[in-house]
Amino acid sequence: MAGILNAAAADGAFTPRGTGLPSTRFPPLRDEIILEPAGRLRGGAPSWTLYDPTANRFYRIGWFEFEVLCRWHLGNANEIASRIAHDTTLRPTADEVEGFFRFLLNVNLLRDATPEMTARLVQRNNSGRQGWFSWLVHHYLFIRIPLVRPDRLLEWLLPRLGWLYSYQFLAVTIIAGLTGLYLALRQWDTFRASFPWFFSLEGAALAGAALVMSKLLHELGHGLTAKRYGCRVPSMGVALLVLAPVLYTDTSEAWRLRKRSQRLAIGAAGMAAECCLAAYALLLWSFLPDGVLRGVVFVWATTAWMLTVLINMSPFMRFDGYYLLSDLIDVPNLQERSFALARHRLRELLFDFGEPPPEPWSAQMRRLLLSYAFSTWLYRFFLFLGIALVVYYMFFKALGILLFAVELWWFIGRPVAREWAGWLKERRSRALNARTIVTIFIFAGILAVAVLPLRTSVHAPALLTSATQVELFSQTSARVAAIKVELGDSVTAGEPVIELASPEIAYKLELAKLRVDNLLVQIRTAAQDSSLRSEAQLLQEQLEGAKAELAAALVEHERLTVVATVPGTLLQLAEPLSAGEWVRAGEFLGMIANTSSSHIYAYVAESDVRRIEIGGAAAFIPSNLARSQVDARIVGLDQAAVESLSDAELASVHGGPIATRQGENRALIPEMSLYRVTLEPDEAAAVQHVTLGTAVIEGRPTSMAAQVWEKIFSVVVRESGF
Repeated sequence: MAGILNAAAADGAFTPRGTGLPSTRFPPLRDEIILEPAGRLRGGAPSWTLYDPTANRFYRIGWFEFEVLCRWHLGNANEIASRIAHDTTLRPTADEVEGFFRFLLNVNLLRDATPEMTARLVQRNNSGRQGWFSWLVHHYLFIRIPLVRPDRLLEWLLPRLGWLYSYQFLAVTIIAGLTGLYLALRQWDTFRASFPWFFSLEGAALAGAALVMSKLLHELGHGLTAKRYGCRVPSMGVALLVLAPVLYTDTSEAWRLRKRSQRLAIGAAGMAAECCLAAYALLLWSFLPDGVLRGVVFVWATTAWMLTVLINMSPFMRFDGYYLLSDLIDVPNLQERSFALARHRLRELLFDFGEPPPEPWSAQMRRLLLSYAFSTWLYRFFLFLGIALVVYYMFFKALGILLFAVELWWFIGRPVAREWAGWLKERRSRALNARTIVTIFIFAGILAVAVLPLRTSVHAPALLTSATQVELFSQTSARVAAIKVELGDSVTAGEPVIELASPEIAYKLELAKLRVDNLLVQIRTAAQDSSLRSEAQLLQEQLEGAKAELAAALVEHERLTVVATVPGTLLQLAEPLSAGEWVRAGEFLGMIANTSSSHIYAYVAESDVRRIEIGGAAAFIPSNLARSQVDARIVGLDQAAVESLSDAELASVHGGPIATRQGENRALIPEMSLYRVTLEPDEAAAVQHVTLGTAVIEGRPTSMAAQVWEKIFSVVVRESGF
């Protein structure tokens, strides 16, 4: 059988056998059903369109189905099959004719007033009704609200706007766009400076209004083009997509068109209209004065058409890009047919059922459809995951968590579960084969890895450093006079490391010395002159103050000499640091460490911290694999997560493995909850440099599934505020 291509509805599948359908006389088609010629199918076979005006649905049928309808008056599957075989080269069976009958019955294209048929319709209607929960899940993310019936208005506008479809208008538009681009590039700085203005409240409101106007033009382009080719446009309105308003135009009658080029033109008309608007807006921008109107045309020339192309050209959702791709490769009902082929491919790959594909395709088209189906599934996975997150953040926490779970189940988990159930149902009716056994073993291995407590160690980013470290800082703004010690040299406590010089401090010191000397001379003179003895007491008090100033100046001068406070080795000097360089107060100058002993500091994730305990064994594996492993023991475990990362070498902003961001006062804030663990090597090891690596810590066994569950549970508890 050539196959039926349902281009407008998803409920056109055949019913199963043995449903009590009449086997003698077929009921006639409904009187209002329209049968029209359609374009040729792939391979050149003719096709026809069945149009149901009541439901506004279109069904593409092939040569076999057309021949059946031509002999429908015979009313019997055997007679219809025999007559087709006699009159044509087709060789159908009665079962294939009955299958087409079941299809027509399922989509309500038949007319019969018998009690049995009426009861069947009532039963189907009742079974198709959705409960309130199912309706809410299906419709709260996408609600279509028809606002106007534009058919008569479009019919009135079409002759008055027919010039828009002329080659002359296309040529003028291209020239306008290129001219506008040339003029904008000549004043590119001014053009680019317009962007920040739209981040204000007034700019955002203006941009929103301009976008609405461009989207109205977009939908008008679809409607006018559809009307130009004789299609009826029953409605225009607003669709709420995740509660965000999106305009739409019902151009479903485009499926009646026989020429693929006409359907492509209708699908591309909206984007073409906005691109034309952008071309003229770009030209106008160079001539308009600053103000509201210039801001509007700026939005049309930039944001509006770019958003349209980025969103509408996506073929993975039922936007313009999807219908353009469907018409371009001439595969109506593209998603359902590619999905069916992909499911068949998966089943054959995993279980080797030996079933024929749902439709015969060439090798090139089969690869294209499979690539499209798998890409769409991947795209939808991340899209629905993103929608679930949006829904979660749009509502209060408890309801957000519930809707998040519902979204993940309904749009991701439920389709996977249904496909899995189909695999199992198909598997029970067939004998085991080699492919199925291999698949079972693979799935069992994945399940075992996920469920069995195979993970016994905790891996954490860590660094190996000396146990005692002292950083050297300048205590005042000064110039480096001399560096007394080289990198790697040993120093003793109190040994000078860096000498600084400050003209201001030197001046204060010399001034204090001169004042003390001057007061001493005055006091000696007063002691020898009886007329000055009355001032001796005052001079003595001034001398005490001058000595205090001298002592303070000496202390400040001594601070210019940076000394080692602990014995050790000079491991680090600030770069660049040399004689003559100026340093600020509090600036880092170097680091001295006692290299005879060492510690290892590791940062463990919150999900793993409960699996380790003090005294547990661990090992430090350096990033430089040329260095040997260091065995260690846990000697310290923080009880609270670190607020800022003290070991800057591990921060991602400095090239380390821990994701961090800079907070206030340049503090390094970890992006996830981490606990600091202190490890002590089993054997004392000399450490000349800070060494990055990974700490492998022995912990209680756990499974991947248990860790995922703990993470989910902790997030639920944290976000719900329980």
